[in-house]
Amino acid sequence: MKPIAIALLILSTIRCLADDTNIIVATDWSEPVPADLDYPIRGRLIITGGGEPAYGGPKSEIENFTTMFVELQNTHGAGASVKLYFDVMGLKCNLMDSNGKPAPKPKGGMGWGGRGAFSPSWVVLPYNSTIRLFVNPGSRSPLHITETGEPWSYWEIPSSDTNVYYLSGSLTISTATNATLVATPHESVNPHEYHEWKGTLVFPKVKISASKFAKQN
Repeated sequence: MKPIAIALLILSTIRCLADDTNIIVATDWSEPVPADLDYPIRGRLIITGGGEPAYGGPKSEIENFTTMFVELQNTHGAGASVKLYFDVMGLKCNLMDSNGKPAPKPKGGMGWGGRGAFSPSWVVLPYNSTIRLFVNPGSRSPLHITETGEPWSYWEIPSSDTNVYYLSGSLTISTATNATLVATPHESVNPHEYHEWKGTLVFPKVKISASKFAKQN
């Protein structure tokens, strides 16, 4: 292998490791769906530190931001690629305390930046690949986590709250209903190259502490 190629490989590896260290919370991977060899996909819910790329405000503010994603992984064993219609509104999260009581929500809360949920889109997931899909931003202190893809619905927990909470969720992916979107990802694609995936992924619960989130700031 040429020295330049080796250097690029090392830099790529370092970048991947750096991205992983930015993860604050991650559920375990869901069970693959479907469980047989019919194009199984698995997923997990993660929250990373940092804000959106378009943010241009003070660094002191962005260090308090978090970002929620879902990661999807193609676990098919025969080299098949899949396409799926990702809609952030198919995500449903739960945040409960150790007694099974829902986490508190602010009264009269507003969406992040005043926007609504992002529009759905087609996603191609090649064989043996993982993709990270943006859901919504949040914050460390107070701990701000959205319930769905809609930024107007969220939990808000002060850093002084010493309770332990458990985050879990599910993502349902179905067929596009808009006729203009019911198409393969590329007009000239071989019709057998992509297999459309539909199903519901269930993300196992993960423990969260609002005070520990704040300490990482």
